[in-house]
Amino acid sequence: MEREHGLTGLQARRAWRNARACAHLVHHHETALWRSARDVRFVALEEPETHDPTEARALMFRRYLAAFGPVSRRDLGQWSMMHVPEISRALDRLEPLRRFRDEQGRELLDVQRAPLPDPETPAPVRFLPKWDNVLLAFADRTRVLPEAFRKTVIRVNGDVAQTFLVDGLVAGMWRVEDGRVVAEPFGTLSRSVQRELEDEAGRLEAFLAD
Repeated sequence: MEREHGLTGLQARRAWRNARACAHLVHHHETALWRSARDVRFVALEEPETHDPTEARALMFRRYLAAFGPVSRRDLGQWSMMHVPEISRALDRLEPLRRFRDEQGRELLDVQRAPLPDPETPAPVRFLPKWDNVLLAFADRTRVLPEAFRKTVIRVNGDVAQTFLVDGLVAGMWRVEDGRVVAEPFGTLSRSVQRELEDEAGRLEAFLAD
């Protein structure tokens, strides 16, 4: 900012904050970490080509549906924070979509040929990182995050804790101490689940050490 535009002090800091929010910048992979850092590097991108906003939203929703469908239009609105007309125009670009009804009669949308596991399919233990999208992707978060644990997992400031799933539902949080994954369950776990949790923690430790 100083070299190119002659800005210093408070003016430079304000200009940099604005550039980070509005300019075509991305984190350099060496400092794009899920923790605070004093020295952060950014890379400038070339000016993007002109694009159709509706087509861009349609592409985003296609990827969202592929990851989290079937979902309701309310889920789409909660996740994207877009207005209903914008969502409707984007969805029109995705037709035909698969359509279902949930137990309350609400319409659910999904991409064609998406897998639909049997409801009785066992869900293995899984560790989720901070701010994992699966906890934020739905208007009704109780399908993954029991209401009793919501305020513990999602803090008042919007921070979302590292959690683990048992049978597809959040059952506790976890942290790393001296290279070891420490699980903090919200309740008593069966011995079989404890063994599965230890096995998955071992795989996560190996991943983090790599």
